[in-house]
Amino acid sequence: MFENFGEHLGQLSEEKEISRDLLKEVVQETITKALQKKYGEDITFHIEFDEKDNPVIYKAVTVVEEVKDVRKEMSLEEAKKIVDEVDIGEEVWLILDSVKEFGRIESNIAKTTFFQKIGDLEKNIIYNEFKRREMQLVNGYFQREYKGTIYVNLGKTEGILLKRDQSPREHYNVGDRIRAFIYEVDNSRAGHPAIYLTRTKPDFIKKLFELEIPEIAENIVEIKGIVRQPGIKTKIAVTSHKSEVDPVGACVGQKGVRIQAIIKEIEGEKIDIIKWSKDAREFIANAIQPAKATRVIVTDSANSKAMVIVPDDQLSLAIGKGGFNIRMTAELAGYSIDIKTESNIKEDPSLVEGLMAVSTIFSDQADEEEAASFGEDRSNLYSLEGLEDGVIEGLIAGGIDSIETLYHLSLEDIMKKTKLPKETVTRIVAILKESVEVVEDGDTPRQASRIEEEVVEEIEIYECPNCGHEVANNATKCSHCGIEISFE
Repeated sequence: MFENFGEHLGQLSEEKEISRDLLKEVVQETITKALQKKYGEDITFHIEFDEKDNPVIYKAVTVVEEVKDVRKEMSLEEAKKIVDEVDIGEEVWLILDSVKEFGRIESNIAKTTFFQKIGDLEKNIIYNEFKRREMQLVNGYFQREYKGTIYVNLGKTEGILLKRDQSPREHYNVGDRIRAFIYEVDNSRAGHPAIYLTRTKPDFIKKLFELEIPEIAENIVEIKGIVRQPGIKTKIAVTSHKSEVDPVGACVGQKGVRIQAIIKEIEGEKIDIIKWSKDAREFIANAIQPAKATRVIVTDSANSKAMVIVPDDQLSLAIGKGGFNIRMTAELAGYSIDIKTESNIKEDPSLVEGLMAVSTIFSDQADEEEAASFGEDRSNLYSLEGLEDGVIEGLIAGGIDSIETLYHLSLEDIMKKTKLPKETVTRIVAILKESVEVVEDGDTPRQASRIEEEVVEEIEIYECPNCGHEVANNATKCSHCGIEISFE
């Protein structure tokens, strides 16, 4: 029955990509189960393989003084006819005639069990292989579509691309290449594991950037956040861990080569690459592009609320078609955003009441005032130029949360507290010496000033009684409405 079985075993091993040793274990288990179905589960069988990998079947019997069960016992006299040296209690293996032992019933049991075991084995191999590739990109080919779900040929199995995981821009024909992101591998269903793919989730875009941008793969440029409206727009925030590397430029590439490769992969969907900033105002202003913000005001830092003021002609651009741009900006920045035009503020100054003077909304003075209020709870270590955020976070984690604390520690103390490498701490100390100076009272460090202070005459500011515009106390005419003014 098992003649040339070894040849079939080799063919099956190549076809299923399952090792011969693993297939042999399945054969042993299958034959044993079929024989125990015939003789009883209390009978022991041994399945060996000859030099051609054909199975040889043995039944184990125990040598006893008095035989009570001929199925599994043998007398000493009978045993010595087979084995010269044998004693009571020892086991003798009897070779069985596979043709005689395997009738139609046994053959069907063996066949059914074998293919069931092979199916389970193949299922587990595929599951383990793709489970390791979960959260990674995979390439496949369009195989078929059923009720909006696309089935992707992945070689050994097929991936599932649900309707919600497909971009509305994309349409496929049989045989088309599909690159997708594996976000879940489920082994609970019958048949092969379910491998769920997506081309819409932000992680898909992130992997494309890691693939196309070497600086991201090497962690020189870091992706801080991604938001996406599939088929319409993607916004991605990036920052650089090296001051000499421009994160946006690295992603765009020379003449846009890098970003164009990604855009081509997602069928021309627009991508906004945003330079990330730890200053929420600056980051929101960057994120709302292509619109240009006049001013971003953090109205409630505790609850992450902000107001964005834009020129009147930029309002529709800031909101975007269907409101996508402003919603994506809010999601990327993690802020609730209230958008206003310059005219809104001028016509209704109460909109910014308690936040800043209307007259300074459109001047550079507001930047300094708001930066001060926004950064009150931040460590002043972030103001040291040349120190990466990761290094500063390492200092803070070690209990060094300010320039003043850092200044009074030795190099060895800093290393002990933070576990930072010596070369990094040496650079920190060098930056500190260059950036701060000691004032005479109490050796308190302060940031070195690169601009000489100027003494200016103090001028009181008043409001024009006609238009409300600011005027100085030495003015004779309002520069805004032209009315003559006198101070008596």
